[in-house]
Amino acid sequence: MKKPITTLLAACLVVMFTMGSAAASDWCGENGLVRLSFTEGDELQPVKTVETDGKGVVTVDLYAYLTDMDPVKKNGEAFLGIAAVEFTLVIEGAEGFITSQEFAMINRTVGRRPGEVMVGFDPGLPVNDGQTQVVHWEILFQGNPKNVVFSLDPDALLSCTRTEGCSEGRPYALYTGNDACKQLGSIFGAGYVPAYLNYEGEPDLTPLRANQTWRDVGLYDAR
Repeated sequence: MKKPITTLLAACLVVMFTMGSAAASDWCGENGLVRLSFTEGDELQPVKTVETDGKGVVTVDLYAYLTDMDPVKKNGEAFLGIAAVEFTLVIEGAEGFITSQEFAMINRTVGRRPGEVMVGFDPGLPVNDGQTQVVHWEILFQGNPKNVVFSLDPDALLSCTRTEGCSEGRPYALYTGNDACKQLGSIFGAGYVPAYLNYEGEPDLTPLRANQTWRDVGLYDAR
């Protein structure tokens, strides 16, 4: 039985200026990774060393890209665009202040604080070669931060608790397809790759994955 409309889908409906409640959500499994990077573009960099600016402050740019998406389709419609994304950034090792949070295109966000990404996009993020930029943060640290780790919190996904099967899948991020492809109710999960600032030692860049892939769930086909 399909669950009622989720928080994530509510963000999409705000974007489309639609107040109907006919949409329902389907958990589709993991397809992709959120990669955290100190650079933008094709060469993503998850590790950075930086000194203070002489005033006891360190400022870094951090980007979140949705990448490594397999090309999929449902009922003959290819998955080509993203209407909404949900995840929450975690900063550990030092206190970081998010001074700016910018999204890749016109959006409506219902996140309650910087770092809590719960956003719908109009007309939708395009997926080019399985990758798209979602958000750019500017983050400030006082002093000389060491061993800072940026990660995603799987327990902060409000939409997951309201989508049947999602909690068992244990994703770290969520996204949904766009209405143009009739995929607004398709809720996909994503794993992530952490980022490290002024890390002493060998950072672990092993992707953290959800428990279920889109192949396990079987609602979408490869294309």
